[in-house]
Amino acid sequence: MSRFTFPLIITATLLGSAGAALAHAHLRSASPAVDSTVATAPTEVAITFSEAVEPNFSSIEVQNGSGQRMDDGKAHTAPSDGKILSVGLKTLPPGTYNVEWHATAVDTHKTDGKFTFTVKP
Repeated sequence: MSRFTFPLIITATLLGSAGAALAHAHLRSASPAVDSTVATAPTEVAITFSEAVEPNFSSIEVQNGSGQRMDDGKAHTAPSDGKILSVGLKTLPPGTYNVEWHATAVDTHKTDGKFTFTVKP
């Protein structure tokens, strides 16, 4: 091994692992979709993140226009995909709903966000 090979291997290893160390769980898609209007009230809100999330340290809260919680408070990941976090909903009458989420990726990085969706008959 030449005197340049070892430093090159170390540098490549460090640069290759930097992407994983900087990973955060960002919202990729949601159901109902962000800022959408739906004709039928959903029974759950499901958010797909860019990274797997830790369900014990992540949450989705859904409120109606009066600030009343409309979710069941039991956010969980999909059994087959740790990138999908969902929460069940109470029966939603027509109106606009606010969704606030907090996600802790499995690498412990935290992100949060909010969006709305509207139920129209």
